[in-house]
Amino acid sequence: MSENTDSRYQMSLMTFLFFSIAGGGFVLKGVVNQYTDWGVNSWLLYVFASLLYAIPYTFMIIEFSSIKKLRESESGYQSWLNLILGRKMGFIAGFFYFYVNIFYFVDLLPNVITYFIYTLSSDVDFVTNLLNQNWFKPIISFTSIALFWLATWVSMKGPKWLSRTLSFAGYAGFGLTILFIVSAAYKLTFGTVVFDGSPVIPEYIHQFDLSWSKIASMSWALQSLGGLEALAAYKRNIRGGDQTFRIGLILNVFIFSTIIVISSLLMNMILPAEEAEKLGLLSAIYIAFQQLDFPVWWTNVIALFLMITTLCGSLMLWTSAPVKMLFVDAPKGIFGKKLSEVNHEGTPVNALKMQGILVTIIIILFMVGQFDSGMNSILIAVKNLNGGAATLPVIFMIIGYIKLRWKSDRPDYERDYYFLGKSKVWALLSVVPIATIFIASTIAALVPGPENWNENFVGSLIQLALGPMSIVAALGYCVWSYNKWRAKNPDDNSYFNKIEVSS
Repeated sequence: MSENTDSRYQMSLMTFLFFSIAGGGFVLKGVVNQYTDWGVNSWLLYVFASLLYAIPYTFMIIEFSSIKKLRESESGYQSWLNLILGRKMGFIAGFFYFYVNIFYFVDLLPNVITYFIYTLSSDVDFVTNLLNQNWFKPIISFTSIALFWLATWVSMKGPKWLSRTLSFAGYAGFGLTILFIVSAAYKLTFGTVVFDGSPVIPEYIHQFDLSWSKIASMSWALQSLGGLEALAAYKRNIRGGDQTFRIGLILNVFIFSTIIVISSLLMNMILPAEEAEKLGLLSAIYIAFQQLDFPVWWTNVIALFLMITTLCGSLMLWTSAPVKMLFVDAPKGIFGKKLSEVNHEGTPVNALKMQGILVTIIIILFMVGQFDSGMNSILIAVKNLNGGAATLPVIFMIIGYIKLRWKSDRPDYERDYYFLGKSKVWALLSVVPIATIFIASTIAALVPGPENWNENFVGSLIQLALGPMSIVAALGYCVWSYNKWRAKNPDDNSYFNKIEVSS
């Protein structure tokens, strides 16, 4: 362990809490996006996702992080699976956590451009028309690439810079969400909200549509409630150690889930679901605020908040954490010395640069494939690709957790916390709903449905290549790399690496 490790930057519980809320995504924007697709049932989807996935999963993470043998690990996720599933499967899982996260940027970055344009203009029709112009799509692509390299540069500065930007974004995004909730509650105390002269009559349950596209979009909700396992990469940068880390995770999931469900219920009361579907992912959130009597120019304010919280929040965390989780605890030397080398804060700077090159290539490929699609269709396609890919690391975690509980008495698995007690039955039963939901939504999100092929064959083909086909190729690369490394390092049985600080 480096002599500088003990003097690394330490963040407070409050900073960590908003750091993680920002990293989980901007609450209100995610709720509105889900409402445009699931309509009145979106709140119910979030209730089930919270109860069956987010809350149990959070306590599973706490159980993983309490494994005594891995207390000194830098990354969490990969070292947990190294121990439980073996070094080879742990490496594959860590690689996929890094690899599939790249698709998140393809989803996130074009959204930042739309926020910037809405910051300058509150005319929804003008902005929608501009974003659908073919000549404007290359501008979106190249601006997205520039923004990603900006986020990469900040990530290279380490946890101190990250915690400042992320906690700021957490406060800002959370504040705007609370403003929406308070304004909606205030408006509703004076009666029914009106849309185009007709009162909005809320519905809370509608006939469920379990078509291919609806199942695919379930991954959006799962993603917006997930990602807390990434924060284990910064567990050693929080004051108070394990106890503070656990409190931060528990507070996060309960605050986050409650706010999401409340926001979803309020959307039913202020904006008709069919109108939200017509508005799509581009403009529904701005109209939602106008329904609460905010002036049209408030659209510019909302867009500015969205842009800031996305740039300083989600983008910054997810640029840094998955890279650290893979390259810090990957088998030593498997990527060469330069990519695994870290600075005194445990940040692999060269690996971040390599990630920037990969993201640049994928953004260009995706935009070429979707060139003839409308912007809303592009955003839905990238959300599906991102949401479906993002569920894969959780599936690895589920497999690891099943083995952890099934062979719970192994000395290597000694820990000081057991979710739902030491009995195998209840803990394993809690995994069944998560596994079922994730497998179904992963397949539907990654493989374009029949309507997508009819609408845009070339775009669907590229989505298939970037999704399932690239994942199979990545799996092949992982197996080849690991076997090559193992042949050269037959006696290396470590579960995580000691930090090697670059000069």
